[in-house]
Amino acid sequence: MRIVYGIGRKVKASAVASKKVVTVGVFDGVHRGHQHILARVVREAKRRGLQSAVVTFALHPSHLVRRHEKTPHVMSLAHKLYYLARAGADICYVLDFNRALAGMAAEGFVRDILIGRMGMVSLYVGEDFVFGRGARGDTAFLRRLSRLLGFCLHVVKPRRSHGEVISSTAIRRLIGAGDLAAAEDLLGRPVALLGRVIRGEGRGRLLGFPTANIHAEHEVLVPDGIYAAWALCGGRVYPAAAYLGIKPTFYPAGRRRHIEIFLLDTKRDVYGMTMEIRFVRRVRGDRRFAGAPELSRQIAKDISKARNVLSAFSRPDPLFL
Repeated sequence: MRIVYGIGRKVKASAVASKKVVTVGVFDGVHRGHQHILARVVREAKRRGLQSAVVTFALHPSHLVRRHEKTPHVMSLAHKLYYLARAGADICYVLDFNRALAGMAAEGFVRDILIGRMGMVSLYVGEDFVFGRGARGDTAFLRRLSRLLGFCLHVVKPRRSHGEVISSTAIRRLIGAGDLAAAEDLLGRPVALLGRVIRGEGRGRLLGFPTANIHAEHEVLVPDGIYAAWALCGGRVYPAAAYLGIKPTFYPAGRRRHIEIFLLDTKRDVYGMTMEIRFVRRVRGDRRFAGAPELSRQIAKDISKARNVLSAFSRPDPLFL
């Protein structure tokens, strides 16, 4: 998938190579509802010999319009782009939702950006899609505009699971509550985070369990504790025990959350690599121990439990990044 940051250069709408089937949205989580829309976009584009394109945003629009009530991201931009590519999109335009874009009239966005610069001839959106200055552009507006400007419009009904609409909002709530199974059902894949392996304090090594410290770029994390997980990096998949928490044994008043991964069956140096952590099941919550020896004994038990949990699951596809 080709990634274009910004609106791109102006193209001739009459050029066959530039014509695109487009979908626009935040696509936070790239969940099953998003996947349904993306599949339809890719299918139509292939059938008509056109390009499939996704228009998304680097940050959730709330980060501009509701600065004191920002919607946390289910996943980072890099993580989202990976799954958009996996969905089969040919090109992705990543826009900054800034004041200029927020202030653009809905008709101008469609006429000048989607059609004039991206070559859109067919558009897919969800039923609740709104855009443009003052959120005046909705699906009724798009229907009128499609007749005026001559593009095809497809308004896609929301997907449901067990009677509930599949949405990023629901997934955020479920992840925050630690309901991995329900969140996985809506996502269509395990709850995961993506981050780069960074240098840590080395406490894990002193405890006898060297860990990979993860710098994650997204905001919604599972509750603190120990998890059985799969770690994917460098084209390999490793069984792992994942820790999220404030290290209360060493920092009783700590607030900064740490993410540490212990790879069960390898001593491979993964420093500097990008790693996806897929959470399988929570082993226990985070708590304070009397000291390092007690914590070390508990970690050994946690690793044994994580290994037993993972033994009941098949390893995921190692082809990641």
